[in-house]
Amino acid sequence: MTTQAHDNPIKLCREEPAFAVRLARDLLGVPIPAHSEVHAYSESGTDSEVRDLNADNVVLCREGEENRFGIIVEVQRGKDERKRFSWPAYQVNIRHRLTAPVALIVVCQQPAVAAWAAEAIELGHPGFTFRPLVLGPRNYPKLTEPSGSGELAEEMVLGTLIHEHAEEIEQLFAAVNAELALVPPEKAKRYTEYMLGQLSEQPRRILEALMEQDTYPYQSELLAEREARGRAEGEANALLIIIESRGLSLSDDERRRIETCQDLNELNSWLKLAATAPSVKAIIG
Repeated sequence: MTTQAHDNPIKLCREEPAFAVRLARDLLGVPIPAHSEVHAYSESGTDSEVRDLNADNVVLCREGEENRFGIIVEVQRGKDERKRFSWPAYQVNIRHRLTAPVALIVVCQQPAVAAWAAEAIELGHPGFTFRPLVLGPRNYPKLTEPSGSGELAEEMVLGTLIHEHAEEIEQLFAAVNAELALVPPEKAKRYTEYMLGQLSEQPRRILEALMEQDTYPYQSELLAEREARGRAEGEANALLIIIESRGLSLSDDERRRIETCQDLNELNSWLKLAATAPSVKAIIG
């Protein structure tokens, strides 16, 4: 099962498939053939002859109807020897499906994990050695200057996640905040949520403190939305405590409706009914 911390870097590639191309070409020096389009592609590397194989993210570079190059992006947060078998399988099977060259990139936050992921994988056949391309704290650039156009938003967001323990983290946050101010507000808020959802406690507090300065409009909007969500979650939890303490029967659908409600007025009205209503249905309708 994947976690939010695992998925957030992958969301950048899913939202902006060309980001994977930039990682491969600009940061790792992979020669990417000329192409006119970049598309998200199925992460499944499954063929009928093998068991399910699902990479984290795959993008496809195309020129007209021709598949030119595939890029697999994996996020690895810890050492897992099973990956030394699945990574070559992803590359071979997706290459077979695309009938085009395919590169595999592994993104790591921990230097020790990055060093492990970069080790050669001997496949048994003479001369057939698989070497993942790895991005980690030692080779991912620290982008402390905004581009002025928003074009480095994905690179800078990923950089804060990879370098969250770097001495320059405040500079990285200041730069990414300025960069996100240049992209559409909804995208800026999503990317900020990705960072807040993945960062460990200390760097997250630094980012939150910078956001509270309200330097950019999207930050104040996001803080207000997060505060409203927090209040709604608190009201929903209080309502569930009352329902459970009264011993009222609560179905999964009713619990889900309460937990996902973001309307504070509705939650308040439910709370007023909760003390005396004979059933959950009488509370939420």
